[in-house]
Amino acid sequence: MTRFIAVERGTGRVYGDTAQFGSAGNVVSPADAVCLFDSQAGRAARGFGYVKPNSNSAHYDVYEIPRSAPDKAAASDAEAQALVREHGSLVTSLVTYNS
Repeated sequence: MTRFIAVERGTGRVYGDTAQFGSAGNVVSPADAVCLFDSQAGRAARGFGYVKPNSNSAHYDVYEIPRSAPDKAAASDAEAQALVREHGSLVTSLVTYNS
């Protein structure tokens, strides 16, 4: 399945990396990935809307990492951001509801 890394738009911090969940991280969409991160953090369920990458409303930018990239979960924000720069491609930006 696809690996996703979500970066908080306002802070630049990595919100999550689906690789950290092994087979449980096998999700099919960017919104599913952020829902997984929320669930693992004990956060209440939220709704998501897809917005253009340059939207000022976006809360998360979600990147897809190809299977050929390293599959070990990033241990730090810096590692994850380097992985995104080297291997990732922006697949969507999300706005959250009920947060």
